[in-house]
Amino acid sequence: MSKLHLHHLEKSRSFRILWLLEELELPYQLTKYERHHGLAPKSLQKIHPMGKAPILQDNGKTLIESANIIEYLIDNYDQPSDQQDAQPISQLVLNKKFRPDYGSEAYEQYRYWLHFTESSLMPLLIIRLVFATMIKKSPIGIKQVAKLLKSGIDKSYLNHSLTEQLKMLDKHLGNNEWLAGNQFSGADIQLEFAINAMQETHSLEAKYANIHNWLKKCQARPAYQKAVDKC
Repeated sequence: MSKLHLHHLEKSRSFRILWLLEELELPYQLTKYERHHGLAPKSLQKIHPMGKAPILQDNGKTLIESANIIEYLIDNYDQPSDQQDAQPISQLVLNKKFRPDYGSEAYEQYRYWLHFTESSLMPLLIIRLVFATMIKKSPIGIKQVAKLLKSGIDKSYLNHSLTEQLKMLDKHLGNNEWLAGNQFSGADIQLEFAINAMQETHSLEAKYANIHNWLKKCQARPAYQKAVDKC
C-alpha cells in the first residue's frame, strides 16, 4: 500500500490534489467522502481537526490546504530521474516538471497565480455562493430583503472586483500558454477548480476566450481525465 493517502471530498478543492498525483504518476491510497447536507462529514475531523478536504497523509505527516500540499508534492516527488544525485537544495528548487526553476521570471508568475486563486478569486466566488444560498433558503418574507442585499453587494463591490480579476487573467493567458509561461504547473492545477466552477454555473462569460481555451487545455490532459474517473 502506498505511503501517500489522499482523503478526497466529492465536489471539492481536493480534486486538485487527486489531479496532481495523477500528473506525477505516483501510487497512492484514495479514500472518498460524500457530503452530508452539502458539508464535509464529521469523520474528517478524526484525521485533522479542521475537518476539511483535501487532507494528504505521508509518512506520519498530515497536510491540509491545497497550495501547501501542491508545493509539498512538487518539493518531494517531482524529481527527474537524472537529478537523483543532485544536492538537496537543487532538488528542491530546480528541474521540476510542474514548477519553474526558483528565481526565474516564470517562477515569479507561478508563485503569484498559485496564491491568486485562494487569496483573490475564491473569496469573491464564496461571497456569491453564500448570497445565492441565502436567497434560496430564506423564508418568503425575508427573500426580497436578501435579494436587495445581494444586489447592493454585487453593484458596489462584487461585480467590479470579479470583472477586473478576470480581465487581468484573460490578458495574461492571451500572452502565455499556461499561468507560468510555457510550462504547465501546479498553479494551473490550483486555479482550474475555481474557473471550472464558474463555467459550470454559467458565470464565466464568453468574452473571456483565453480563459475558456486554457480551461479546455487543462481538462484535456490525460491525468485530469484519470482524476475525473476516480472521483
